[in-house]
Formats: sequence, C-alpha cells, structure tokens
Amino acid sequence: MTGRPSTLRAGAVLAVLYAMAVVATSMTTDHPVRPLFDGVGGSTPYKWVKPPWYVGSTNIEPKASSTDIAFENGVSPLIGVTSDDAQIILNLPQGALPARDGDTTVRASFTPLDPKKLAKLPGGMRANGNAYRVQMTYQPSGTPFAQTTTSGNVIMVVPDEAEKMLFSVDGKSWDEIPTQRLGDPTTVGSAFNKPGYYVVGTLLPEFPNPNKGSGTKKTVGTVMIVVALALLLGYVLPTLLRRSREAQAAEAATAGQVSTRRTKVRRRR
Repeated sequence: MTGRPSTLRAGAVLAVLYAMAVVATSMTTDHPVRPLFDGVGGSTPYKWVKPPWYVGSTNIEPKASSTDIAFENGVSPLIGVTSDDAQIILNLPQGALPARDGDTTVRASFTPLDPKKLAKLPGGMRANGNAYRVQMTYQPSGTPFAQTTTSGNVIMVVPDEAEKMLFSVDGKSWDEIPTQRLGDPTTVGSAFNKPGYYVVGTLLPEFPNPNKGSGTKKTVGTVMIVVALALLLGYVLPTLLRRSREAQAAEAATAGQVSTRRTKVRRRR
C-alpha cells in the first residue's frame, strides 16, 4: 500500500507543473488565458465590436446592416426586423410607421458600436455587450423617421446577465427604460418608439485581465515561475520518485522476509 500515496503525490506535482506552465505561457506570450467559465453558455458566440480580453481571436466582428420596410396601400405591415448579427430585433405592429407622401419604404439600419466611446452608464452599471444605433429613414427621400404612431418592441441579446436596457437620442447621456427579461437573463426587451442608441447594462464586474501588467511585473513573475519550475523539476519531483522507488523496494523486501519465514515454518513441521 506504500506505492499508492507516493504515486498520488507525484501526480499532484505533475498537476502543479501543468498549472504553472499555463501561467508561465500567459505571462511570456501574447496568447490570452481565458477564465474557466469561458465557452459555457449558448451555442452562438456573442459578436463584439471590441471584444474583452478573454475572447481572443475567436471573435467575429459584427457589421452594420439594414432592412427596407415597404408600405402596403399606405400602411406599414406587421413586421420584425433584425440586425445581421441577430443581437438586436425590432418588432413593429401594423401601421406603426406613419406614411409619407412620395416615399414607399422605411429603411431600418443597425450599427453596432463600442459602448466605451459613448456616454458612461448611470447607476454603477457597465455596458453589457455592444451598443447599437438604430436609424430609420424614409426612402427614396432619405428623410429621417421621428417616431412610431404605435409602440413596438426592441429585443437585445447580450453576453452577461442583464439589469436594464438604456436609450439615448445622441449617445451623450442615457435614460433607463422599462426592461423585461424574455425567458433568459441575457435576453431582454423594452418598448420601441423612436430611433436612437440602445444598450444593455449589467452590475456584474468586468473580469480583470491577468495577462495585463507592466514589463517589470511580467519579468519578475516570469523569473519566479522559472525558479519554481526549476525547483520542482530539479529537486522535488526526483525526490518523490526516489522515495517511491525506495518504498516499493522496502515493501518487496518485507514481502520476501515474510515468505522466507513461512518456508522455514513449513520445513520445521
């Protein structure tokens, strides 16, 4: 039974070596080390304008997109329109868009934006995913659309648990608007009445980047890890392996002695 604890100790050391190698890699290369929870959740990855550090090179940057809503006999239809990334959706009831002489459609445009380039969110919240600028213009005149005659709704899908949806006319200040979760803490909706800027806020803190730091800190950290690895590889691991072999040899010797005694007892009988 002596060999098993020694084997477990050796396994634990190997696990420590692996963990330290991961940390060493993160400190000496440009590859980000992601949180353990990264990748847990929905099967469709969020598309960021400016991804956080743990997303790395896997991000697909969203692009601006638009949809033309055609009037039917002077009345706008019951319709749902979405951005190309499917992270913001507008649902409009029939007749929500007032007709305008000479124009046949309303173009709904979605532009994903980095929220850090807009106003700071109120109430201690941080932006949860992208901000979106929703623009609506009559076509072919290009005249800006002002407001719906009947409220529709706007739905946003975000990467983290949502607190509130916020609206801004110009991106220079935000107003909280009534928000409802839609079966999932990362999918929320609110009333839609006018074009402007939309963003979702969360009270969850940002995850700090362990790969960030000054050159001096990185150098000191790397030296400490190299020393620790050298200690483990040069002394601790060989010592454990030697003790394991000695324990196994002692166990074998003890077993041999017991066998010899049993043989002598049988001869005497």
